[in-house]
Amino acid sequence: MIAYYEDTKRNTFFSQLINLKQKGSLVEHIEDFQKLNIRVIDILEENLINVCIGTLKDNIQHEVHLWEPHSLEKAFMVARKIERKIMATRKSTSHHYKYGSVVAPSFPQPTMLTP
Repeated sequence: MIAYYEDTKRNTFFSQLINLKQKGSLVEHIEDFQKLNIRVIDILEENLINVCIGTLKDNIQHEVHLWEPHSLEKAFMVARKIERKIMATRKSTSHHYKYGSVVAPSFPQPTMLTP
């Protein structure tokens, strides 16, 4: 894709766009993506969607790809929903155990049987 969209000034922004990786929240990432995206022109929507999905965190990226979004806005919307689902899952499955508070299960002692 770099060879296809190669241009001295725009290539810098395109390279930054394809090398962008989500590190924080999705909202921040979408802002960063859009800031670079408005500086890059002449990219087919299909390619831009693939670039966008590729910049997401792996656990979000794979699920968004399964939805096969046909627009950049749809990709963002699906990614937001997936991030909310992941956050809700983390909250409901997080346990508040103190270190050492989990007790190993006790099993009955074996008994010797005589004939």
